[in-house]
Amino acid sequence: MNASFVYAIAAIAAVSTLYGAIRLFSRRPGLVDPETRDSEESKESRLEILSRTPIGFGGSLVLVQFEGRRILLGVTRGQWTALADLGSATQSQAAISAIDAELNRAITADRMRRGRKSS
Repeated sequence: MNASFVYAIAAIAAVSTLYGAIRLFSRRPGLVDPETRDSEESKESRLEILSRTPIGFGGSLVLVQFEGRRILLGVTRGQWTALADLGSATQSQAAISAIDAELNRAITADRMRRGRKSS
């Protein structure tokens, strides 16, 4: 075989591979058709981070809303753990404020405990 023919085939293969990779990685999975963008279904399927509270070194609690439900997640550097399903987003604010008060109490207790250990 002629060397220039082999180089031409290799160049075509490289260009087609690059073209395919660019098309594959340039796709945006979150794109929605403009006509259905404002539909109720697309609004409910979005993942929203409502709040994030750091706990200790490298950990935090994250409250997310997904498909109309609120979920409390525990996050460390190595993993995510679902701690509680808090129900629908239309739930009364009294239940959410009770959870916030308990989280604040736990954070304060943890900080006080760590402060005593370090002195």
